[in-house]
Amino acid sequence: MLRCILNDVNGLETELPYPVSLTVDADEAVPADSLYAVFPYVETAEAAVISVFDDDRLLFKGIVDEEEHTMLGGEYDLRISARSMAALLLDNEAMPCVYDHPSASLMVGDNDDAVYFGEQTVAKGSSCWSVLKNFCNACYSCAPRVSSDGVLWLKGLKREEAVRFGEKSVRYTDIRELHKRCEELSAVKIKTENPGGYDRTISDISAVGRGIVRVRYLNALLTGSPMRCADAMLKNSAAKAYSVRLRCPSCLLGYDGCAAVIDDAPFDVAKGLYISSLRYRLTKSGGYTDVTLKRRNN
Repeated sequence: MLRCILNDVNGLETELPYPVSLTVDADEAVPADSLYAVFPYVETAEAAVISVFDDDRLLFKGIVDEEEHTMLGGEYDLRISARSMAALLLDNEAMPCVYDHPSASLMVGDNDDAVYFGEQTVAKGSSCWSVLKNFCNACYSCAPRVSSDGVLWLKGLKREEAVRFGEKSVRYTDIRELHKRCEELSAVKIKTENPGGYDRTISDISAVGRGIVRVRYLNALLTGSPMRCADAMLKNSAAKAYSVRLRCPSCLLGYDGCAAVIDDAPFDVAKGLYISSLRYRLTKSGGYTDVTLKRRNN
């Protein structure tokens, strides 16, 4: 059963009444997960942090952005809008500087020994999130992710658990499979010399074989790892081009990043899927989760 805990600016903790309604959105493409909830009114000091638990399992912890007290139709409500802890990285400006060969331990204190062999310039006005994202893109060719429970994943969220969907496991009521050929790249052409043309090509054999013609150009002189960048462009486009969407009459918060298997799909879905986004909605009539599955970008 869901429990919502509010921490006020004085450090006091209050367990809120069961929500009238609650929505949590978690999407790997959006830096901060979001929460909007309506509770029966309870008097507290100014709200600072809200946490959502399933019994003792933390599902969401976030910074309160807006707190509203309302009386509508005779009902007194407390309304809370919040973002996950990634909001701290988004809302704070990084100190302008130039990093020479920055490492993960330098950037975030992580014990990963990865180093970016080059300079990273932090311009005035850059958010802490943009600096971290640029480092991860340069060092790992992927974007970082702060999970709903506040854990930073430098190489993107990839949990060890696997979720099975079907009548004998996590039940779903609706399923949609979507192919978006308009997102898939067939090739990346690379410029390797100056002066010179874009004389090297890396192709996606699967896309080319299926008649897709979408080409992009990459100037290798402007990046330290051109082949890795080109490979990432092709894989990211393939990931965007395919998805499966499910509606499940249960709460699946906290399972984003897990591998996913559909046991009894009505059509032949792709293998190697994972949960890329979740949208949980709780109302007076019950709760459900809209789940988006994508292909793992290995």
